Amino acid sequence: MTETIATQIPVRRLAWLLPALLSACVVAPRDPSVTVRHFASTESAGDGARWHIFLFDPSQPRDLDARIRLARANLNPGCRWVGAPRDEIISKTNAQGARYADTVLAAPLICRG
Repeated sequence: MTETIATQIPVRRLAWLLPALLSACVVAPRDPSVTVRHFASTESAGDGARWHIFLFDPSQPRDLDARIRLARANLNPGCRWVGAPRDEIISKTNAQGARYADTVLAAPLICRG
């Protein structure tokens, strides 16, 4: 009987943690009305990552947070977002030119395959 009680406690704890663990794996749904394209630049972001340039519809300017959210939700299969300081993302994005400030995003990704 002791074995049964001992094994039930971890299972109950796991049951409480499971929703939180699964929510961390959920990818934001893609918005079919939004077109996002990206390509790798020639510049390394370190640790196997490259800076990628994301292009958004120029007729619909977006703030930085919206572009980051859309870029993360529209990654190609085999690519993953690499954490970079926000200041570095802003700097690399601004380096693309003021004309494209609201329609471009530079972000580091690691893409396989």
